[in-house]
Amino acid sequence: MEIDFKEAQELLPKYQMHRLKELSLISVESVDLLNQFPYRVPNLEKLKFDSSNFEELVPKANIGRQKGLGIVLQLKELVFLNSQIKDLGFERGQLLQRLELLRLEDCDQLSNLAPPSVSLTYLTYLELKSCGGLRNLMAFSTAKSMVQLKTMKVIDCAEVEEIVSKEGSEEGKVMKIVFSKLISIELVGLNNLTSFCSHEECEFVFPSLEVLIVRECFKMRKFSERGSVTPKLKDVFGVEGDEKAKWQWEGDLNATIQKIFSDKVLTFSFI
Repeated sequence: MEIDFKEAQELLPKYQMHRLKELSLISVESVDLLNQFPYRVPNLEKLKFDSSNFEELVPKANIGRQKGLGIVLQLKELVFLNSQIKDLGFERGQLLQRLELLRLEDCDQLSNLAPPSVSLTYLTYLELKSCGGLRNLMAFSTAKSMVQLKTMKVIDCAEVEEIVSKEGSEEGKVMKIVFSKLISIELVGLNNLTSFCSHEECEFVFPSLEVLIVRECFKMRKFSERGSVTPKLKDVFGVEGDEKAKWQWEGDLNATIQKIFSDKVLTFSFI
């Protein structure tokens, strides 16, 4: 069902829709309507907000409201388009605990996905596009929990400086993050991105990674401070141009990213 927020306010209180699996709400002005979801649409799996003005999905206050939201345990997909959302509230309720797909586009007020205490154990697909307020995508501890993630896309988020920050890590100790199921990473149009992670003691293992696209990330000189294990990765899509130049591989990930960066610098020096 796709419905305008004002119409939904009139419809949802009147009818129970136990078979409804997908709901798209347009021009949403308040999160209060979600209080009725556990009772009216208890089997909802996919929820989309198009043009929303509220700042918090799960409010910090009102414990009763949080318990009401917690009844919706089957939500698998969440999409925000053109939203003023500042805080998704992963840590405050069960609404998003089993989320498998998260897609955010034109959400400029959002500064990060979640605090370091949050685990995203079930997430398989993550896409962030044109979210101008993002700087660091996730903490080390959150990244470590993403054992089911298969696809990651970060596109045209100009302020992002690194994907994984050192929050939630232990100082002075080499720590390993294993993205065991991650097949595809796409990093495009990230003007301030310097690396996937700048923490010297973070080591990344990508046993399933087959596709890596790094385009228009003009400050990215290396993938991470420590070496990354990528047994299945054979090339990286890095530059536009002829077919031979598009895909590159220099033996390891950091060397390949450095080559892509050097080629960009060389290209711009001739322009």
